[in-house]
Amino acid sequence: MDAAAEEMRLVRRVREAEPAAHEELCDRFGAALHGFAASRLVDDEELAEDVVVQTLADAVRNIGHFNPRRSSLRAWLFGIARRKIQGERRKLLRSKSVPPSAQMWVEELGEVASGEDVAGGVAARLDARRKVAEVARVLSDGEMEALVLHCVDGFSVMEIGRIVGRSTRAADSLLHRARTKARERLVELDGQAER
Repeated sequence: MDAAAEEMRLVRRVREAEPAAHEELCDRFGAALHGFAASRLVDDEELAEDVVVQTLADAVRNIGHFNPRRSSLRAWLFGIARRKIQGERRKLLRSKSVPPSAQMWVEELGEVASGEDVAGGVAARLDARRKVAEVARVLSDGEMEALVLHCVDGFSVMEIGRIVGRSTRAADSLLHRARTKARERLVELDGQAER
């Protein structure tokens, strides 16, 4: 059975409210949705998990609105997740909190307290976060989103266009700008590090 037929079989089963279909939907798409949410809601693992739960719940509730002629099930789910993420980001901008750079996971406190050598791992994570933050500073939200959807989640330009509500040509232009700006910023950072 090809992927599209398998996807439609899953949609039919979810529409019929089969409990096993809900579980399959979560198993099949949960990790990818979580990766997308976590990349957009940096340093807030709980919020990323909440977005995934809300996305899958909305998908089950609104599966009747899914149209396979307009997009794949995966792209439709990512579109729902994108709207949830945008709503959460707006809420975060309105509220004040501890800056992400000053936050530490409870699990990390145990590693530090036990005296294990975590310096290398922490330094690498901090360097990667710093680079991502620097790239994010030069990209618009749309550009960052297109870059993550393509490079991390593997969506085609046409699927990205459907997820973000733009034409394929506009999505391609957005992705091209994002890649160019990200590449230029990373080259700048590497040049600064060598000095």
